[in-house]
Amino acid sequence: MKFVNDAKVAGRMAFDIIDQIPDVNPNSPGAPIKRDTLRGEYRFDRVNFSYPSNKIQVLKDFTCTFEAGKTTAFVGPSGSGKSTII
Repeated sequence: MKFVNDAKVAGRMAFDIIDQIPDVNPNSPGAPIKRDTLRGEYRFDRVNFSYPSNKIQVLKDFTCTFEAGKTTAFVGPSGSGKSTII
């Protein structure tokens, strides 16, 4: 029975977060740009990156262009820089 109660409490906490009303009104002037209104591309050109904590280089001369309207997938082992790129 304890596990059921714990699950109910966790579920309630999750829904409390989901149901929160954001402080920023997306329709007000100065609100962040909506994702679907962005156009263009993002380009990385010979990017190098090392984590300061362990000095391991995860990106070495990384070059990539992310084109508008295209989907890109990152695949690689843990620690290879996928999250860093994002």
